[in-house]
Amino acid sequence: MSNTDANFQQLFPPTSQVNKDNENPTLSVNHLTPTDDQIKDWLQSPQIKQWLRKLLMGIPNNLKVEAINTIIKNVIQNPDKDYQVQFGSSTIGVYVLRWQLWAAYKLPYASGIKTPDCPYTLKKHLDTLD
Repeated sequence: MSNTDANFQQLFPPTSQVNKDNENPTLSVNHLTPTDDQIKDWLQSPQIKQWLRKLLMGIPNNLKVEAINTIIKNVIQNPDKDYQVQFGSSTIGVYVLRWQLWAAYKLPYASGIKTPDCPYTLKKHLDTLD
């Protein structure tokens, strides 16, 4: 039994805090820190509205717009926290590490769930403005 324990520790050495700390600066360097206006402009852009209209989520377009407005309000209050809004079995959310909008919904008469990410990210939006 002690032989197995020794081999286990060799296969899976304990992780040190130093390694974890070295990974975090890379993530924070790549992480965007947009202004409130940049977030609003991106989430209210025609590209986002068009993407939401195409989704067959089973919720009306006016509720999708309301979800985006709720996301904007909450993300501006706390830009380091992901946020999502749920309507029945459909959800729209934003992943703030990549600043990407996503949705999750069940297709009518289907057993699977669709979870598309919006291809129009905040980074793309900012790049088009330059």
